[in-house]
Amino acid sequence: MLEKVLNAIERFSLINKGDTVTVALSGGADSVALLHALWKLRDKLSITVKAAHLNHGIRGNEADRDEAFVKWFCLKFDIPIVCETVDIPSLAKEKGQSLELCAREVRYEFLSRNADGLIATAHTASDNTETLLFNLTRGSGTKGLSGIPPKRDNFIRPLIFCSRYDIEKYCIDNSLSYVTDSTNLTDDYTRNKIRHNVVTTLKEINPSLEDAIVRATDILREDNEALEFFTNEALFKSVSDDGLLCESIINLPMAVAKRVIIKYTETVESELQLDYLHVNALYDICKNGGKISLPCGFYGEVKNGVLVIFCDEIVKNTEFYAELIKVEKINNLLSINLIDCDKIIGKPIIRTRKERDSIRLKNRGCTKTLNKLFTENKVDIAIRDSIPVIADDEGVIWVYGMGVSQRCAPNSNSKNVMEVRAGVIE
Repeated sequence: MLEKVLNAIERFSLINKGDTVTVALSGGADSVALLHALWKLRDKLSITVKAAHLNHGIRGNEADRDEAFVKWFCLKFDIPIVCETVDIPSLAKEKGQSLELCAREVRYEFLSRNADGLIATAHTASDNTETLLFNLTRGSGTKGLSGIPPKRDNFIRPLIFCSRYDIEKYCIDNSLSYVTDSTNLTDDYTRNKIRHNVVTTLKEINPSLEDAIVRATDILREDNEALEFFTNEALFKSVSDDGLLCESIINLPMAVAKRVIIKYTETVESELQLDYLHVNALYDICKNGGKISLPCGFYGEVKNGVLVIFCDEIVKNTEFYAELIKVEKINNLLSINLIDCDKIIGKPIIRTRKERDSIRLKNRGCTKTLNKLFTENKVDIAIRDSIPVIADDEGVIWVYGMGVSQRCAPNSNSKNVMEVRAGVIE
């Protein structure tokens, strides 16, 4: 395994003499092997090795066990370590994020804040395989299919050529103990499903799957770098004071043309994120003319052979209000803005949508995400994050313009009812 680590360090220029390398140490086999390998190579590479551990507060006693283990491990090898604890479940709920996304953001912020130089993460060839397969299922392009980059800014992945088998063998050969995260043993997370089911099946076809994927991602990464080079050159030649010259765009290879459109859009409007359909639509109007709607109140339009991106500030800055009013007598049970307060769980709050919010509307017969509901009702993307919703401890119970949930809809027997009064602030 050490040879593969040295190969990766040399191939991708990951480490220079005199560097300080902080290892993201979870306590699992991968990170333990990485820390030990760099510790063994510290004199050969002329580096200083440190460690950092974040307790996510997700797995209770198991997480505390992991923290105790990494402290013991670093004490054994006289390696400096910094540890912190963050309540990820509470933070994820507050930010409306999934546990995975929230944990990832907090982890990288913690590592960046506590590292003196380079940060080494224990991503392996096996992780690289899972990343490629995950991105493939999402319809990613060359960049997404390039897998995990061996180096990004000050983050390095010295184990990128090492398979999970290499890691486990290294731990056995060096009598290294480690802890096992119980969440890795279930199929509750997407990556685990890929690891336990898809990868296992593919290895029946090719037992050297990780090596094959490493070669594939290497090729795709090089192709992506070449496309980026030509894209930057083409962008320079295609931009005018007024916008993007359509004639230049349509004469480029399609792969480069679409990348130029993405890069130009990111340059002029950094908050605007385009998906595959938006990029295709912009490319089409470069060829045929026209105007299209984009996310966040933006539009793309071709004027006199030039593509321009602009924002409808009136739509983008639309503000709403919502308030709950006590109803003494129910006059209209068909109203979509009445809520049976006795059916509310916990304390209701008025807020805007969060990731993965969903609702089962009264008399609709199915549960839908707010994003899908807004799309079906042609709600402008620019105002979706401003639309008021009411939620209790169990989820969304009312959405502006859509109505009340089946769970909290009143009936003729309801005694404690409130009406939602909402509208646009003039």
